[in-house]
Amino acid sequence: MKLPIALLLACVCSAAQAQHAAHEHGVAELRVAVEGKALHIEYASPLDTLVGFEHAPTDERQHRQLAEAESMLRNAARLFRLPAAAGCVLKKAELSSPWAMARQGHGADEADDHDHDHEHAHAAEGHAEMEAAYAFECARPQALDTLELLVFDAFPRTREVRAERVSDRGQAALSLTPQRRQLPL
Repeated sequence: MKLPIALLLACVCSAAQAQHAAHEHGVAELRVAVEGKALHIEYASPLDTLVGFEHAPTDERQHRQLAEAESMLRNAARLFRLPAAAGCVLKKAELSSPWAMARQGHGADEADDHDHDHEHAHAAEGHAEMEAAYAFECARPQALDTLELLVFDAFPRTREVRAERVSDRGQAALSLTPQRRQLPL
């Protein structure tokens, strides 16, 4: 019996939440689910690991760093390498960033942006993170045997990625590092 992808992700997510440690700089989380031709990847990282700060951006340099991190997270090909033989095509990428809306208005009304940033900073209680979700369709899912993480190159402050995956081949959890980048699928 095949489980729907939403149920597979729910199983992985509930297991991750049960084992989830406190917010830890340098450590990101990865959840991968494969069902039929569908591949879903969720990636979450403390903002400090991505840009070096967790507060609302206070100057143009920090706004630029945040925008660059958001851009990088929207580009799945710069973060993950899939086997070419699997023929996977990105169908959807979504990003959750704590100050994305404030940054979009940056420069138009500085006072409003600052107030909006302050609200987000308070809501995040000093532990802001970015989350990204990707949906792929793979022409030959049988060739989908590994996922290589390129996030260590994209975000050098990342020292560990706690990965979980679920597929027809079973479930597994693995700690990935710059020296160990391959997640067996």
